[in-house]
Amino acid sequence: MVIVVVGSCLVSVGLTIGLTNLPGIQSNAQGNAGQAYGAAAATASVIVLIYIARTFHQQGEEARMHREALEAQRLELAMQREGAQEQYKSAQRAAEAAVRSQHRKLLHMAIEDPLLMECWPRYGEVSEARRKQYMYCNLIISHHCMCYELGYFTDAEVEYSLYHIFESEVVREFWEVTRRGRDRTTPHGGTMRKFYDMAEVAYMRRVEIQA
Repeated sequence: MVIVVVGSCLVSVGLTIGLTNLPGIQSNAQGNAGQAYGAAAATASVIVLIYIARTFHQQGEEARMHREALEAQRLELAMQREGAQEQYKSAQRAAEAAVRSQHRKLLHMAIEDPLLMECWPRYGEVSEARRKQYMYCNLIISHHCMCYELGYFTDAEVEYSLYHIFESEVVREFWEVTRRGRDRTTPHGGTMRKFYDMAEVAYMRRVEIQA
């Protein structure tokens, strides 16, 4: 389309120059005719320029609409990706909660049945009564950890709650006995590790007060 417009302009200019320079049309009458033709050619050129400007404007609008459509598609894809990530996180938290729930059930069964208790490892050289208490302490700590991972507790809330729980001498003893193994088996960087670090802070604060 641009080639056609440019060609039309060149032909118009060429005809104007040719007609005004031919020897046979140099009379006054022919001069008037040439002026009239020149005016007509100028008018046609203006119309062509207007058409070109209108075409460029339409192309610009089409390009803008295309960019807006691409941006809308990008935003929609980003929202879909965020939604998929949230669904994945929710499913992962639900699965973790189910695993923790099963773990609590197993410990509860062992606490109630001495025969099942023998299936679990001992916490060192402790009495059966203390062993049962340790397993219950494990349930308490695991419950708080799950609540924190699921977002029911904030950092400040979980630290305050654990500080209150460590007022119990049995819970402090359990934490001291198991802290080395817990530190060795808990990977760094995860939510569980962050929970245990906050629990350690709460434990040390309570130990300093009790000392």
